[in-house]
Formats: sequence, C-alpha cells, structure tokens
Amino acid sequence: MRAAGDAGTEVTTQQEDEGEPTRTMSRFRRWRAMEHVRALAGRIGVRVRATEGERRGARYIARRFRELGYEVATRRFSVDGARSRNVVAKWPGARRFGIVLGAHMDSVSGSPGANDNASGVAVLLEIARLARATEQMSYLKLVAFGAEEYGEDGRHHVGSQVFVDRISSIGRRRLGGMVSVDMIADGRPLIIGTSGIGPDVLARILYRRLSRAGFNVKYRTMCDCSDNGPFERAGIPAAFMWSGYEPNYHDPSDTVPNMSPEDLERTGKAVRRFVKGVDQDLLERLRRY
Repeated sequence: MRAAGDAGTEVTTQQEDEGEPTRTMSRFRRWRAMEHVRALAGRIGVRVRATEGERRGARYIARRFRELGYEVATRRFSVDGARSRNVVAKWPGARRFGIVLGAHMDSVSGSPGANDNASGVAVLLEIARLARATEQMSYLKLVAFGAEEYGEDGRHHVGSQVFVDRISSIGRRRLGGMVSVDMIADGRPLIIGTSGIGPDVLARILYRRLSRAGFNVKYRTMCDCSDNGPFERAGIPAAFMWSGYEPNYHDPSDTVPNMSPEDLERTGKAVRRFVKGVDQDLLERLRRY
C-alpha cells in the first residue's frame, strides 16, 4: 500500500457421472498463510519494485500457484529503467473475464513489508489453496501485482495500471470487478471501501456480506492508494480491504513479529466468505455498472 468468523468446511471430493471431481472449500489455515508471510518478508525480505527482491517474490508466488494446479502467467513491464512483473493465476477452464482478486507483492526500500503487503499475498495464496477446483474459481483470477509502491519515476500502482491498460474495451465491459487485499494484518476493524472514483457496487456488496456474516467491518471512502485505483478509473467496480495505518507502516520495523497473525486470519476468513458467494448472478450484477 502506498501512503495517502467463518469456520468453513473441510475439503470433500465426490465423483460425478463424468468422473470429474467437485470440491467444497476447506478452512482458512493461519499457519499456512503465515508460512507465506515468513517466506516473503523473512527469507526474501525487502522487495522493491524491479529489483532482485521483487523477482524472487514473484518466483515464489508463481511456484506456489503452480503447485496447486493453477495456470500461471508472469507478465513483465518496464518501470524505473528495469523490469517488474505481475503474476496471474487462473484455474484451468476458468472464464477469461470474471472477478480479479489481487494483492501487491512489492515493498518500499528498507522494509521487509510483512504487513504491507506480504499479508495480502499470503491471503491470496491461501485462498488459492482452499478454493482450488471449486465452482467459484471458474469466476476468479488471482493476481500478485508488482510495482504498487512509489518508485523513482514518481508513479505508483504501476502493475495494476498495466494490467488494466492491457484489457480490451470489450474485456473492460465483461470484467465483473476487482478486490485489492492490501495491508490487512494489523488492525481492527477490517476496513472496506473504494477510492471514490469508480462504481462502488462491489465494495458495498463486500461490506454488506461480511457485516451480515458477523465480521467487524467498517465502510470508508479512501485515497487512491492501492491497486483498486486503476480499475476504478477504468469504470470497473473495485473494492479495497485494509486494516488501517499502524506504527510499522513503510518502516524497517514492518517485520513478521510486528504483524498480527490473528488479524491475518480474520481477513483470510473474510475473503473466504466473499469467495464462497461468487457466482454467475454476482458477475452479471456487477457487469451492469
């Protein structure tokens, strides 16, 4: 991010007449998500855009997606005289234009970025595990964005802007929306909102569904400070999930011990609840805006 319970069910598998497995979503596992945070913010560490740290983060994320059975594309782009990338994953057979669930993988200079934003990427990867092979994944695309933070050229959320720029005009009309999971593991309540630029229908739906499910959430119109911004500017419904500013923001102290595993799990369960409700009706509703 740049400046400005659901208990679930275990996986079950049934064989349908054609022999294809169907799955229900498993539980969000805090320890699995924390493994990803430790890998990104601990073993890899600082992940400034278009540097070796960000490249190592992208390779880790792509590998985890592939191990789970996803089709993965690493889409490179130029920034600050070097190369950054977005890691895009979809389940085999998923529709081309559904809903994007995204989180940025880069951090600012000097910061390991545990909360900002290894936490969001960890949620993304754990959702990929628990939702793989489910009907919901036919409507979702998972994206780890590069170059969200400000860089040498004064631009921010470059990766998500490139992603949007590469969508055709027809694709923009067909894409249902985007949810940015950014800096979500150190603060309560969980904040849901938009940048106040584009349609707020997805953010409102996300807020209402989580509130009705018993999550402690607040709705807020915020700055243009995460990867939802480029989608909103293109007229695509988008939402931002955030846990608020905290003392370690954009600081070398943004380390694994200084983030909240409890809040990471809280957000993961909230995203799981939203994903469970993704279907054709939601997609068609969003496409009307």
